[in-house]
Amino acid sequence: MDINSLLLLTEIILLVPTLLLLVLGRREEKGRSLLLQEITKTAKMLSRQEYFGYVLLGMQTANKSIKGSIKGSPPVTPEQEQFVHKVIDQMKLAKKNRHVTIQYLVPKATDRIGIAYRYKEGGAEVRFHPSLVASDVRYTVIDGKYNVIGLPSAVVENAHTGEGYMIVSEGLAEVFVNQFDSRWAEAIGYDDYVKTVLSEITRDGSNVSVPLVSQELRVPETEVKRMLESSQRAT
Repeated sequence: MDINSLLLLTEIILLVPTLLLLVLGRREEKGRSLLLQEITKTAKMLSRQEYFGYVLLGMQTANKSIKGSIKGSPPVTPEQEQFVHKVIDQMKLAKKNRHVTIQYLVPKATDRIGIAYRYKEGGAEVRFHPSLVASDVRYTVIDGKYNVIGLPSAVVENAHTGEGYMIVSEGLAEVFVNQFDSRWAEAIGYDDYVKTVLSEITRDGSNVSVPLVSQELRVPETEVKRMLESSQRAT
């Protein structure tokens, strides 16, 4: 074997472990990437749960008032549904035991009527405002002092709450409350908005399918019938 053949054989022998190292390196890099994704996902989940915890804690300790500007979209996961149940339970307790005034603003959209109805049944007064942006900051002010702030996970419509903070500050609360009160004065009440929606549905004179409307608005059939009867009395 001449020197050139020997060198070529040596290069081939060295090339095999080099390729193996490259393959292993790429697998390790992919593994690290997946690990980072899981860590980020877990961190976001914990931050979201922290926000939910702050909201519930604020409701449990409220003595005078709760004012919130929220996303109000229907829950799509068991976690979100459980949170809504807990919020409504705390509303009822705050209303019944401590006579807390509860007000919520939600975006003016038909898919928010379901949550608005549930919060209303929990003891809150709910109004709809057209300028609320679903991807904007969500906040709840408790007793004009405690501020629970939820930041969206992304700058897109209907983004889930990604991070939550509890800030004790009467000055910050005043800023939020001033904005809230201004929008509250401009907003449309629950009954008036639902009547408007039902009026648009029945504009062509056709009969309303109560079960279909109930499913579409995510409210009980009894609520649809109540609003239809109320609209008929008004006319």
